[in-house]
Amino acid sequence: MKQLGKVISIALIVLNIFLAATAFLGGIGLLAGFNAPGVEELQGSIFKDYTIPGLSLFVIVGGSASLAAVLLIRKSRFALLFSIGAGIIIMVFEFVEVLAIGSPPGIAFVLQLFYFGLGTLVAALSIGAGFIDLLPRPA
Repeated sequence: MKQLGKVISIALIVLNIFLAATAFLGGIGLLAGFNAPGVEELQGSIFKDYTIPGLSLFVIVGGSASLAAVLLIRKSRFALLFSIGAGIIIMVFEFVEVLAIGSPPGIAFVLQLFYFGLGTLVAALSIGAGFIDLLPRPA
């Protein structure tokens, strides 16, 4: 069981670092206008441009995932809680994205599914790791 916990811990560190790095790059891309969908995609949503989504992706998604990765590396007792939070945060971000711009066919749809799945995986692995920690250790 100890070996499984170690594998899950390493996987969570890698997944959170990946999520943080891509969220930072995606946030910069939205703020700078690189690879951003047209502003017309936001018609009918509460957003007038990609400033708030870009800042949210950079600060909230990227920040939560990087904090979770740091706490996992330092073996903090709050690491799994923050990792669950990072997974849920990207899932909420993708849900709001679908509400705001829909699911356009092509790469945008694939990325929405990928990052929602990534958030689900991060949250599920974090919860699983928490249960592994609760199992009794052999004497």
